[in-house]
Amino acid sequence: MSVIWQQRTHGIQRRKQQSAMLLARLFVVAIIIATTMAAAYLALVAANVHAASRVWTMEQTLSEMYRQNHALWIEIARASSIPVLQERSVQLGYQPAHSVDFLQIGEP
Repeated sequence: MSVIWQQRTHGIQRRKQQSAMLLARLFVVAIIIATTMAAAYLALVAANVHAASRVWTMEQTLSEMYRQNHALWIEIARASSIPVLQERSVQLGYQPAHSVDFLQIGEP
């Protein structure tokens, strides 16, 4: 009997074939795991970019609201100044008081 015939009939090649199949399966599982991890990482990056975009938009909205708020405070300060209030009261028909009489009320 030849050596080749003995190797083929006694399972040595079959063991090599089984180990090669096991190695191929492990390689496929490793590729699947790496692909899954890459997809999960890309999903995380996409979610992070979306959240950062929303935060940026909110910060821009907040700064615009701060500017509008300060403009309104300035407008309120101008409208409530004494000369403006006196001018508005004259426009509404009020007259300045020439003499002021005070009423004194006794203690109970």
